[in-house]
Amino acid sequence: MKLKRNKQFYEDYLSFSKTERRGIFILICIIFLIIAARLIIFPLIKDKPVDSTIFKNEVTAFQRQIDSSNALNKNKYKDDDFDFHNPDRSFAESKLNPFLFNPNDMTEEKWQELGLSNYQIKIIKNYLAKGGKFYKKEDFKKMYSITDAEYNVLEPYINIPANNDTANHKKTYEKVIKPLYTVNINRCDTFDLDEIKGIGPAYARRIFKYGERLGGYVKKEQLMEVFGLDSVKYNEIKASIIIDTLGLKRININTATIQDLKKHPYFDYYIAKSLVTYRMKNGNYKQVKDIKKAPLIYDDFYNKIFPYLKVE
Repeated sequence: MKLKRNKQFYEDYLSFSKTERRGIFILICIIFLIIAARLIIFPLIKDKPVDSTIFKNEVTAFQRQIDSSNALNKNKYKDDDFDFHNPDRSFAESKLNPFLFNPNDMTEEKWQELGLSNYQIKIIKNYLAKGGKFYKKEDFKKMYSITDAEYNVLEPYINIPANNDTANHKKTYEKVIKPLYTVNINRCDTFDLDEIKGIGPAYARRIFKYGERLGGYVKKEQLMEVFGLDSVKYNEIKASIIIDTLGLKRININTATIQDLKKHPYFDYYIAKSLVTYRMKNGNYKQVKDIKKAPLIYDDFYNKIFPYLKVE
């Protein structure tokens, strides 16, 4: 009985039908064919040498393109009015072509050869045309258009011959260092600001630049909005400051775009958008105080901004 049961087990699980046996045979044949093909065909295939000429040509062309781009950028640095406030020394070195020079008698062509932009040259030429003069190397650093990085690159090449004028100037400078005197902050340049006791070249540049962004100062306290200028420094210099608002630059609120308004330091995107949106929905403003009807224009903001606005 047990033997019969085992036989039945083998017949059920270990025996194959005719179709299954045929499939197994075909599978074995395929395996042997694959093995034979690998043993016979693969040894006949020789490694084909790789031609790297095309790749090398592409690399060479790419390098030439980079060199050409660098050359164009270098010329751009020389000829265009780019952002001359870039503080990076490597940027200044790539831009400038220093040689021994006296800033008091340089022609425009020589300034261009040195590597300065047209805008920088214009600032220097205007200063000299107004009777300005460079008595020592540090005077060149005071120019608003010359960055610290550019000055550091050019400083070893500045050659100002000693004469009676420079000697007398040096003697006077040593005796009287930055005397207290008044400056009209809306009608001065960085040289005038630098002469105020307590203000150096860095503060002079910041005050001048912030005044340009504002459109002019309307009260002395705005100086404390300048980066790094706190109440202590303000109290030190306020006696030397005069405010004249006749030349304020005002924004026409009936034509200004959101981007135009955002250029002013008192406007952010949301307030500018509120003012423009209200105008688009309700028509032009008839007077400056009408902007108080726009959302987000609160009283403190209005009191700060109204001197810089106009209606036309």
